Amino acid sequence: MKKIIYVLTLVLLSSCTEGFEELNTNPNDPSTVTEELVLPSILLDLSNITVNQTYAFGDIIGQYGANYESNDIDIYRWQADDRFWSPMYKVLQNVKDLKTFAETNNDTNYKAISLILEAYIYSVITDAYGDVPMTEANKTLEGITAPVYDKQEAIYTAIFKKLEEANTIVDISKKIEGDKIYDGDLNKWKKFANSLHLRLLMRISNVKNVKVDMEKIINNPDIYPIFTSNQDNAIYNYSGVFPDISNVSKPGGGRGYEYYLPIPTTHFLDLLNANNDPRLELWISPKKDTDNRTLGVVPGQSLREIGRPADFSSRSNEFFESATKIQGIFMTYSELNFILAEAVEKNIIATGVAKEYYDTAVKASFIQWGVTMPVDFLTVITPYDNSTERLYEQKWLALYHTGIEPWLDWKRTDKPSFIKAGSGNLNNNVVPVRLRYPSLEQSVNTTNYEQASKAMGGDNINASSWWW
Repeated sequence: MKKIIYVLTLVLLSSCTEGFEELNTNPNDPSTVTEELVLPSILLDLSNITVNQTYAFGDIIGQYGANYESNDIDIYRWQADDRFWSPMYKVLQNVKDLKTFAETNNDTNYKAISLILEAYIYSVITDAYGDVPMTEANKTLEGITAPVYDKQEAIYTAIFKKLEEANTIVDISKKIEGDKIYDGDLNKWKKFANSLHLRLLMRISNVKNVKVDMEKIINNPDIYPIFTSNQDNAIYNYSGVFPDISNVSKPGGGRGYEYYLPIPTTHFLDLLNANNDPRLELWISPKKDTDNRTLGVVPGQSLREIGRPADFSSRSNEFFESATKIQGIFMTYSELNFILAEAVEKNIIATGVAKEYYDTAVKASFIQWGVTMPVDFLTVITPYDNSTERLYEQKWLALYHTGIEPWLDWKRTDKPSFIKAGSGNLNNNVVPVRLRYPSLEQSVNTTNYEQASKAMGGDNINASSWWW
C-alpha cells in the first residue's frame, strides 16, 4: 500500500510522463520506488504541516496575531492535542522508508538527508510535547504497537548523533534529484545540518554546557559549514501549481482563507511602529477602507473584550491570496546569526563579535523578506545593546512565520518579556510551555503515556521537561 501511495504522489507532483506506463501498470515493483520519487512528497508534507501550524498556532502562541473567534489557543483552553503528533510521525515513516531505500542502494547522500529530516522533525515533536516515542516509533510492522516514550535528553543525544553522521557521510561533490528546498545542492543540506545543530545546542544551553560542541562547529568551517547567506535558508517555496500549493492559501482551497487572518497584536504593531520598521507594510494590511496599519489587539483577551474585527488592521492579505507568497520556513541565515550573537554575549563561544552577528542577522531578515532596511536602522534606531532586550525583540520579528520556533525560543529565554498571558487567559496567568499528549495515546498506549506524564509532573500544559 505504501508504494501505491508513492506512485500516486509521483503522478500528482511530476509533469513528466517518462516511465509513467511502467509505474501505472506495475505499482508494486520495488524498482519503481526510488529516493528521488519519495523525497518530494516528504518535503511537501513537512512544509504543509509547518505552514498550517505556523498560521493556526505558532503565530498565535508567539503573540504576533490574535483570533477574534474560536480563540481557545489565545486564552490557553488547551485540550489533548494531535496537531504535531500524528502528522509528524506519518512523515517520519516516509523518511524512514527514504533511509531504507538509500541504504539498500548504498546512497549516502539520500541517507544524510533522511538523517537531517529526522533530526529536525524529532526536535519539533519533543520540544512541543516533552518525552515522546523515538527508539520504538513507527515499528508497527515489527510488532510494536505501544512504543515507549524516550526521555527528552536521550532524544537530543540521538538527534545530535544523526546530524553528526549526516555531516560526515554527505558527498557535496554530487547532486540529488527531487529536492524542492535546495535543488539537489548537498553543500546547502550540509550547512542546514550544522546550523540546525547550533540551534539545538543553544536550545539546551541552560541545562548543559555546550561550549565545546558549539565551538567545534564554529571553528571548523571546512568540516562543519554553516549558513553564510540567505541563499542557504532552509525554506520550501511553493510553485503555485496544484498540488504544490499550501492549503492555507486562498488558491489552495482551504477552509476559508479568512480564517487564517487573525488580528495583529499590539506587541507586533507597537514594535514595528516604534522603530519605523518598513516590514510593517509587508506584514500588515490596513483596516478596511483606510490606510491605517496600526490598529492591533492586546493578545489573550476574551472574545467579549476584543470587539469587532472591522475595528482592526489585519495581517497581510498578500500572504493568503497568493499561492507563491506563503513559504514553509524551517531555519534561516538571520536566525543563525542571532544565535551566534547570543552565544558570544553569553561567552558560550569566543569566535566573532556579538554586534557584528546581530547586525548581520537584522540585515538578513530584511533581505529575506525583500524589504529595504533604513540606512540608520542599525546605527540610530535599533543599534546593538547587550543591556536591553533588543536582540531578542529583533530575533522575534525575524522568526515571524517560522513554525513554532518563536514559542520555543521564548520558552528558553523568557524573552521578549512582553509575551505574557492575556487578561482572558484560563491558565492562572501563565503562558503554556507544552502541548498535551493526543487522546489516542491515553487509550492505546496507556502504560507508556502514564509513565511519561508522571515523569513530567502530569500531562498538562505547564509541565516541565528536560531543557525547560
